[in-house]
Amino acid sequence: MKKTGLKEEGMTTPNVRKTDGKTAIIKEILSWIRTIAIGVVIGILLVVFVIQRDNVYGDSMFPTLENGYVVFTEKISTYFDNFDRGDIVILDGHDMEGYNHEEYLIKRVVGLPGETIRITEGKVYIKPADSDEFYELKENYLQDGVETVVMSTGIEKGYNEITLGPDEYYCMGDNRPVSNDSRTLGPFSADRIKGIAIIVVYPFTAFGLL
Repeated sequence: MKKTGLKEEGMTTPNVRKTDGKTAIIKEILSWIRTIAIGVVIGILLVVFVIQRDNVYGDSMFPTLENGYVVFTEKISTYFDNFDRGDIVILDGHDMEGYNHEEYLIKRVVGLPGETIRITEGKVYIKPADSDEFYELKENYLQDGVETVVMSTGIEKGYNEITLGPDEYYCMGDNRPVSNDSRTLGPFSADRIKGIAIIVVYPFTAFGLL
């Protein structure tokens, strides 16, 4: 009888080990699924709330950005209306008089809320909200010899000299002769700013922070 008992124990032991092996494999698969699911959720949250990929169309930001460039844009600043002069921003121009495209615009922030912007003699002048004096804005990102002018339609609307509201930004492209921007569209409210371009990711030869 002892031999029978030993034989039965010997028969059941491999089955227990085999079951343990299957359980380990299932746990490993579930762990990978959980890891992948968490990664997917984090990726979706990043795309929706933190960062997005944007393509550059046209040459309005030349020489800083060229047609066909791809940039990554951070969205966190839009939740706090935290924008600085010089930021390259993604703008929603839908329903603005003078803009009839579906694509977002990409321009540079030149004037901040409360400031008075004056464009004259090919240059941009800024009067801070707490000052009575204008100063000339130095724009080293422009190509040599490029002047900033306002067309007659913009002058008629007062966009050549305008005091910005508490949530308004004056934005222009670096390639001033071809850019459709605040000189014709007017200032952009903070809710029209959809992100700040922070890095060029394509072409690889232009890869770098903005």
